[in-house]
Amino acid sequence: MLWKASIPVKPCVNKSEDGEFIGFFEGIATTSDVDLEGDRFTEEVLARNTERMLGRPVLLHHGRDSVHRDAVVGRVVEARFERGRGLWIKAGVYRAFENVWRMVKNGLLNALSVGGLVKRISFGERFREIEDAEITEVSLTYRGVNPKARVLTVVGKSLYGSEGPKALAAGLEAVVKQPGAVLDTPYFSRLRARLDSQRLKNAARVEEHDRF
Repeated sequence: MLWKASIPVKPCVNKSEDGEFIGFFEGIATTSDVDLEGDRFTEEVLARNTERMLGRPVLLHHGRDSVHRDAVVGRVVEARFERGRGLWIKAGVYRAFENVWRMVKNGLLNALSVGGLVKRISFGERFREIEDAEITEVSLTYRGVNPKARVLTVVGKSLYGSEGPKALAAGLEAVVKQPGAVLDTPYFSRLRARLDSQRLKNAARVEEHDRF
């Protein structure tokens, strides 16, 4: 499945932050939809995290980028929860990362993902529901595990040339998970490893109990 983004461009109006950032992007960081790995946030979790989002770091691929690694390339400057739509953010890209900004404004880095700490999760028949979590970072990525988590708008004076605003390229932002395949775009991968380990231990206990 190919997801494409049509990203409009508008001028930057926040002069006070112009010296710190080379540009800004706006988008949906995450939603309450079931993602491609079978996880979903409750809307209550997203609403509770909204007020904590200001100042949260922006990373590339959850700190796993081959070039920038865990460098903080920007930060969240605005956030709001929109019921039925998700967690909206506006974030700035630091001037030191001009190459990252170029990829964002050209539509190459157009998917968003969040990382953090899960505190409570429940298991249903069709998906896992995250009932309590603290979102600690937002990542720009090429392919997002949640197709609706994406960059919607880029903002900055550097986007304008003599011809005015330009159209931005669309790109891949999600892939369908094939049976048996593991996507390298997990929510809270450390938690998943602990849960898998716990399930194996529980199964071993049941098997041992059945023998007696």
